[in-house]
Amino acid sequence: MKNNEYRQTINFNPIRFKTLIKYLKPKKGEKILDIGCSRGFYVREMEKYTKEIRGVDIDRISLKKSVTKKVEYSDAASLNFKENTFDKVYSLHTIEHTPDLTKFFKEIEKVLKPGGKVVIAYPYEPILGIQAIGAAIEMYGNPFMARKIHLHKVNPKKIKEIIKNMSFSHIESKLTFNLLILFYEYFTVLRKNK
Repeated sequence: MKNNEYRQTINFNPIRFKTLIKYLKPKKGEKILDIGCSRGFYVREMEKYTKEIRGVDIDRISLKKSVTKKVEYSDAASLNFKENTFDKVYSLHTIEHTPDLTKFFKEIEKVLKPGGKVVIAYPYEPILGIQAIGAAIEMYGNPFMARKIHLHKVNPKKIKEIIKNMSFSHIESKLTFNLLILFYEYFTVLRKNK
């Protein structure tokens, strides 16, 4: 199975969405961006809260099979939006796949309005790639390819280090257990300073 074929099988996780809503607190009329939206399942659900939702992803095959028209192609390290466009930004299990974490956060900083909120979800991995073993077996037939999927071992301390010279404040990081998929994941909440 090729990488993009595996990504297309990733669907909606209601436990993750409930936790996202708890931290993001979306409101009607807010402009919200989903970075790494795949086929747009979370974008479609977010439309219940605001019609001003957009999703971006670099996988054109997933985007062709999207479940909503509110998704488009864009690289997380080079977002196709003007400065100060969005009230809130979220990204669910994308950061660990992103080659340049500094560019990832710089782009969020660019498109987020002052005072805006960011919610990032990512796997808890005491060992890099341990949460990607199943995907590595499915995609490559080899568990040792997990580090080709998860490029970074992300944790709240690492995020704080990356954003220390940016206009973000760290609000909260919480380790949660997702019963649906039986794994731990972090949610980190940031705010762009005014």
